Parts: sequence; C-alpha cells; structure tokens
Amino acid sequence: MISVNERVAELRRKMKKNGVQACIIPSSDPHMSEYMPAHWQARSYFSGFDGSAGTLVVTEKESGLWTDGRYFIQADHQLSGSEVVLYRIAVKGVPTYIEFLADKLDKGDTVGFDGKLISASTVKEMNEKFADKALNIKAVDLIDDIWPERPEIPASKVFVHDVKYAGYTCHEKLEQVRAELKKQKADGEVFTRLDCVAWLMNIRADDIDYNPLAISYAIVYSDSAYLFINTKRVLPETLTYLKENGVTVREYEEIDEALKSISEKKTMLVDTASINYDLYTILQQNDFVAIQDGCDTVVNLKGVKNETEIRNIIEAHVKDGCALVEFRMKFDEMMKNGETVTECTVCDMLKEYRAKQPNNMGESFGTIAAYNENAAMMHYSPKPDACSTLKNRGFLLVDSGGQYLEGTTDITRTFVLGELSQEEKEHYTYVLKAHIALATTVFLEGCTGGNIDILCREQVWKHGIDYRCGTGHGVGMFSSVHEGPQNLRISNNVVFKKGMTITNEPGIYEEGKHGIRTENIMLVTEFENNEYGQFYKFDIITYFPIDTAGILVELLTDDELSWLNDYHKLVYAKLSPSLSGKELDWLKKHTEPIHR
Repeated sequence: MISVNERVAELRRKMKKNGVQACIIPSSDPHMSEYMPAHWQARSYFSGFDGSAGTLVVTEKESGLWTDGRYFIQADHQLSGSEVVLYRIAVKGVPTYIEFLADKLDKGDTVGFDGKLISASTVKEMNEKFADKALNIKAVDLIDDIWPERPEIPASKVFVHDVKYAGYTCHEKLEQVRAELKKQKADGEVFTRLDCVAWLMNIRADDIDYNPLAISYAIVYSDSAYLFINTKRVLPETLTYLKENGVTVREYEEIDEALKSISEKKTMLVDTASINYDLYTILQQNDFVAIQDGCDTVVNLKGVKNETEIRNIIEAHVKDGCALVEFRMKFDEMMKNGETVTECTVCDMLKEYRAKQPNNMGESFGTIAAYNENAAMMHYSPKPDACSTLKNRGFLLVDSGGQYLEGTTDITRTFVLGELSQEEKEHYTYVLKAHIALATTVFLEGCTGGNIDILCREQVWKHGIDYRCGTGHGVGMFSSVHEGPQNLRISNNVVFKKGMTITNEPGIYEEGKHGIRTENIMLVTEFENNEYGQFYKFDIITYFPIDTAGILVELLTDDELSWLNDYHKLVYAKLSPSLSGKELDWLKKHTEPIHR
C-alpha cells in the first residue's frame, strides 16, 4: 500500500512538471458539496485524514492539513506518522491556509488547484492575500493521473420527489425563482449546489452516501430552464415530468458550453460561494454576460419549509422515534443479558430498525456511536476493525439520522450505561440546561443565528467550558442533513424566519474522558405579535426520550424540570399511537415525569 508520504512525493513531482510551487486540495467537488462521492475525495487519499471537512496544502518542502474543532482529535490520530502537519482552524495563532501560503511562498511563485473544486469567492480571497508577493494562481488538475483506481463519477437512477411531499411542483418552484430574479433585476442564475438543484427540479437520486442527490447543474432564465445531468440515468417518467414542467435536459458536461454560448446581453445572478472558479471564469470571459453577485435564491427559498413539507417532516420524525424505541429496547436487553455489544453493533442496529419504517431511504449520515473517551471526537466514526466494546459504565453517545420520502432526521442522545463520576453527571446536566435554554428561547423578529447561539452557549460558558463547533444547523427536506442559510453559531448573520428548521445540539467534549451531546430538531414558529413586533419561538419536532439517569436534578430549576417532563409527555403523545406491546411499555416507562 502506498503511504501518505509517497503520495505527497508523487504530487510534488507533478507540481514541478506543471511549474507549480504549491498545491491546494480541498474537501470539495464541482458543486461545493459538504459530502461528496469518492471520485472527488482526493484530500482524503493524499492526506490519510477522512473527516468530512479539511484542506490539504502541499508546497515544495511542507504539507499541512487544515480542519475545524470537530476533527482535531481524529485528524491528530490519522496524520500521525506522516509528514502532514495539522493546523487547527480558529485556534489563536494558527494561520489560515491562504495566510500560510502567502507567508511561505517566494515572490512570483504559483499556487495550483483544480478550478472546479474551489469556489470563486475563495479564489478572490487568494488574489487579495497573494497580491503583496505577486503570487500567481493556476487552475490545473494535478491529481487525476497520479490517483490509481480513482472511483468513477456515480450515476444512480434519478426519480421525482412527489409534490405530495415537496408541496410545490417543479414549475411552481421555477416561478418562485423567477420572481426573485425579477426583484434583483437579473435575467438568469446558474445553480451548482446539488441540494439546490434537487429541490428546484423535485428530483432525487443516490449519488452520494447519505444524501439523496444527483450530480447535476441547472440554469434558470426568465423564459426557460435547463438541467445538466447524465441523461442515461434519468428514468423515462422523470424526463417526462421535467419536460412537462418546462425544463430542457442536457448532458452534464454541456454546462461549460451552455455558458460560453450565451450570445445576447444577460445579467446573471451569481453566488460566488457556490459556483466553482472554472464556471465563474467562463462567465467572466463572456462579453455578453454581466455578473451580479448575490446569494443563491434557492438556498433562501428552501430554507423556509412550506406547510406540506412541515407536515411530512413531522411524520418522518414520528417514524424515526418509533425506530429508535425499538432499537433502544433491544439494546437495553442485550446489555442486561451480558451480550457483546460494540459501537459497530449499535450502528448496524439503528440502520436495521430505521429500514423497517415505511418510506425509509437509508441513513442521513454515518452513525456516530462513541463510547466514553471516543465521544470526545465530535465526528468519531467506529470501524469494524477498531471499535470499542460497551461496558455497564459511563456514556454512549449516539448521533444518527434517517432519510425518508417525508423528510430528513438528525438526533443525538447520550445514553447512561452505568456508574458515572460526579464530573460526568455535572457535565451531562450542564448540556441539558444549555439544550433547554435554547428550546425555550423566545426571540424578536430580526434575530440571527449569532444572537440566538449565545443564549444556549452561556450555560456552559459560565462553567469555563466551550464546544468548538456551532450549536445547530438547518436540515434539508429529504436532502442534505446540513442545510443553510440558517445555523446557530456566533458568526452567523442570517435572520431566523417562520418555517425554518434548526438543530439544538450543545455539548461538552473532554479529550481522554467523555463526550456529551443532546440534540433535537426544532421548527421556528410564531409566538406573539404586539406593539414591540413579531416574536418567535421553537417547536420541537424530534420525538425520543432524553436519558434521565445522568441528571443531577438539584442543578435544574423548576422551569427546566417542568420543560423536561412536558417534553416527555409530548414524546409519548406523538409515538404511542404507533406503538404497542413491549415497545409501548418501554416508552411509557421512559417518559414518566421525574421529581426532586
């Protein structure tokens, strides 16, 4: 097997041949996806780090991997023994990879990267930071012919996501986009994000693990719309649906020529954070095109769920809750009987029980089943040859989700397996208090994710603790489990609106000890409208009991205790009509109120 250092050495030989002194390999595909097909997972191949987020930079003498706080521990382990140095994003004193290159390279040096894998906005930042040293950039594919047995681009079957789930037809969504373009005085827009194309066209596929999306692009004009996709994999009924809704289907590779061939004056709305540098360059070089920078119109439209979507998403969470009840009941039984249960056993069981639910289309991400200190790695992923066996002590953190035709779910529970230390109980309770603080928040119209995040995080800050990630993220509708534009982190400036969904997942992660997280999905709803304006609140749409065994009840206020008991009453009301026998008995027992 070729080592990471050998792969980096081969990359350096390719760089020299192309006159490049540094190479950037991001975690990206031509659609700026968070999760991507194996065909574009070059960063993982050349670095050895397989987390979902990170950027590899290789110069003539050094190589570094930049990743965020979710992956510090994992990356440290996986880079061990290689020449690749870990750079911890957002840690004081650590440069960004662009700052690193600006500092390390000599005047006039050239930085190379695949122009389809880096956004136009990132290249703009590079040019600004590189100006003082007159560094050059070069869009060039340096990896394809030095990556043996590179996987092919996937081509799963493309099907229609029915309007009974989506709420609007493809034609209706196109008209929504056109209305937004008219407001912004634009003639058209290129859509490159896979979740945006899927939502807009009401199509789904299975090109990416856990994400029911199809590798594709779209262009929408005031009088026409185009889908660029491998047409061989589109079902005949899907082609008919698209044609009936005013969409012309063309081959995936024809997107370049479609932009080059624009031959009448058009103002094109372009989201520079979404479009790849190669496509942006084509638009720049077309004299008939005036580029108007702006936000992707579909991102904002699909971020607010319609009534049909909300109704279906709630149904998906009821199904998911029932699957989790069956799982937890069987899990408890196995542990009680002294059977061998590993983290991987938990992953397999959750997949099995979700698959039994009607309209289940798989998992929404790889299950994180992390025992004790493994849970300190926020995105730990157990492997069959390297996973822990569970004991009747400590914590098991389980973060999992399902894809259903009705919607996408994402839930985390930290299970108490046995005896806990005082610190573990305190941390568990602090996380619960933070979760409740966010769940009970009432906020005024105009508040952003940054405003609201602090209300949750303050509950752990007061104990001198923080978590190196956001508090929550938007969730797609039978789409990507991570969806913008809304999220909960201090830097987010997106205004929260009625109909948005957001996760509530504060945590505490102590390296070498434990990781604790409690996560529900919430829906933004109206609270009150008065002389001060419109107020909003959150309705919880995740239904599964929170383990009460780790709670120090004396640390909860009366209001917090009431919230917990009310939440469990809601869980019972939502799930009990769909359960019977032992499952119903288990649910009743685990949703009973607790007292001081």
